[in-house]
Amino acid sequence: MPRVPIFVLGMQRSGTTFAANLLAAHPEIAAVTAPQHQGVHESVFFSHFARLHGDWQNPAAKARALAGFFQSDYFLLTGLKAADFAGPPAQDAATFFRNVMDQYAAQSGARAWVEKSPHHTLLADHIAAAFPDARFVCLIRDPVDLLASRLWSYGRAPPSYPRRAATVLQACASCVFHSRFLMDFGKRLGTDRVFCIDYATLKANPEAALAEVLSSCGLQPLAGLRPAFRPNSSFASQADRARALTGVDRVIGRIATLAARSTPFWALRQMQKRKATRRPIHFPHWVWTLAQNPNDQDRA
Repeated sequence: MPRVPIFVLGMQRSGTTFAANLLAAHPEIAAVTAPQHQGVHESVFFSHFARLHGDWQNPAAKARALAGFFQSDYFLLTGLKAADFAGPPAQDAATFFRNVMDQYAAQSGARAWVEKSPHHTLLADHIAAAFPDARFVCLIRDPVDLLASRLWSYGRAPPSYPRRAATVLQACASCVFHSRFLMDFGKRLGTDRVFCIDYATLKANPEAALAEVLSSCGLQPLAGLRPAFRPNSSFASQADRARALTGVDRVIGRIATLAARSTPFWALRQMQKRKATRRPIHFPHWVWTLAQNPNDQDRA
């Protein structure tokens, strides 16, 4: 029986992990989770496995992609085996991924499954075409609110001024672009499939923010819905977060946000494309860790 796919999209640090963990807490939604990832793990399937090994119409390219995915943490955490897919391989990447996730959801009798990968955000149209019954939860966050996490996440420390100004400008412009992209995606696909949710609203009232998403999947909203994992925050406390941005950071961030919002969307898109071409896509370092350290899987 096909399960309802739910994809959580949004810029990194926009609240995608929080949203996905909330959905994963629903007893009828399956999700691939790991404590070391603070909850729902990213598959990066469409952004990496389906693209970086070559065209899936090429049998050798498909074989490389499948071999890599079967060794990935994401697949290992499902508890499925490569032998479960030993029959004729799926003709395309989307069909293969759906088979994996439907089988994973079937193990727990779930009626839906959720996948969260910020890398998939700009591939939203491609995924929507391949999954015509999918729902999309799109996270929107205020650029200045997100700025602190962008500057300090993953143990990073931002540069000092004047170089820091360029980092602030770029972060805010990218946040505006992603928000506008997702809002446009929602308008084109329709509010019955795309649910654009502001992070502050989600944080204040998770049950209400996700009620329409669950209803559209034929699932009952749950009172007291809370994630099973600790917050994936860049800061140990709210005091640390408050100190993360200076007054100058905030002023530059607001100016950058206003400028980006007044820039034609096509211009922002061209800027994003140029940025992408200058930064080749590589697999994240955390894609394959369990195959190297199999004992970690027992703790996951």
